[in-house]
Amino acid sequence: MSGLETRLSHASRVNALGEMASGMAHELTQPLTAILAQAQAARHLVARGDTDRVAGILEDVVGQTRRAAAILERLRTWTRPRERNAEPIDLRDCIRVAETLLAGQAAELGARLVLTMSPTPVTVEGDRVELEQVLFNLMRNALDAVAESAGAREVVVDASLDGAMAVIDVSDTGPGIRSDVRDRLFTPFVTTRENGTGLGLALSHRLVERAGGDLAVVEAREGARFRISLPLARAIREAAE
Repeated sequence: MSGLETRLSHASRVNALGEMASGMAHELTQPLTAILAQAQAARHLVARGDTDRVAGILEDVVGQTRRAAAILERLRTWTRPRERNAEPIDLRDCIRVAETLLAGQAAELGARLVLTMSPTPVTVEGDRVELEQVLFNLMRNALDAVAESAGAREVVVDASLDGAMAVIDVSDTGPGIRSDVRDRLFTPFVTTRENGTGLGLALSHRLVERAGGDLAVVEAREGARFRISLPLARAIREAAE
């Protein structure tokens, strides 16, 4: 089961690459365009003999290059099989990674990604890539849902603390979940998407459980709302003591 789960997790990441590609291209276009513009500006300044301003431009080039490298590193991390590595993780960082990967898709849909974050760290213990994958799956599903909406297209991710628990809600303004699949959403191969595999939610549920938490559908006034509940890292340590 463990080996099958690892292969399924890897396959899910690889299958997601096609949908991530447009978002990655969008994100890479920004730093590469900035690098080109700054390099041209530096060349123009050097030709004029105005070298004093070149150093500042080169610092910007370095920053944009590091940004592009970080985007590519996240893509490389997602595509390779890896051993599970539990560590303290601030879930706010995982949410920002998913936001970066999905920014292009959101822009194409004319949708807003709204992040409501706790001002203090929301630290749990788990595998960083697995939790990033869960959040990516939920946020991507939410964007797919709002694509069907004729009204406001909005995906809201709320990260908060509730006692000894970290709670993340992913809500959308889409059409909601059909009653005939609601109770089977986390069953493998159940999907409401035309080209969906029916594995994303099932795998996400299993990965959250493996981190000691729960993934559930909760009531929403409109659209759909998924809730991740995970014990805070300090609560795990205190229980062990």
